[in-house]
Amino acid sequence: MKNQNIWDKAQSVKLNVSENISPIFNIYFDKKIPQETQDELLSFVNWVENNYAIPITLWVDFEYKHYLITRDGKRVGYLFYWSDFSNYPNFNNENDIPYIRLPVRTEQSSIEEILFSFIEAIFDYYAWICNEIHEDYILNETGAEEILQKYLQFKNI
Repeated sequence: MKNQNIWDKAQSVKLNVSENISPIFNIYFDKKIPQETQDELLSFVNWVENNYAIPITLWVDFEYKHYLITRDGKRVGYLFYWSDFSNYPNFNNENDIPYIRLPVRTEQSSIEEILFSFIEAIFDYYAWICNEIHEDYILNETGAEEILQKYLQFKNI
């Protein structure tokens, strides 16, 4: 299945999740990130939590950087770390909770560009929830743009 609807698909996935794993985002902001930017990102997080299931805690570390660098030296707009499971879909170890690192510098990137990268990272989270992260996994940017537009329409209401 194409992952353009992975946000919707993840809403119907039934997982066995331990009570000690909360269904929320767990957010950290670098102290250098301006409060206005933090507020906008938190507004988006609240919108996601109010409109989509977050079955397993998603740790998000917003870093005051222009980009991140992968192990092979590529500049990227986010990094997503996850654990593979031998007993999917049973999640009972807090050490296996997925983690996103996202650079945030509004001097060179608009808030929409930052949100787009964040949405792409959440696509990876939902693909992980649906057990669709594999060697051939490719993120569909059209789906990310659709989510961004839904959020921006919500903000304008």
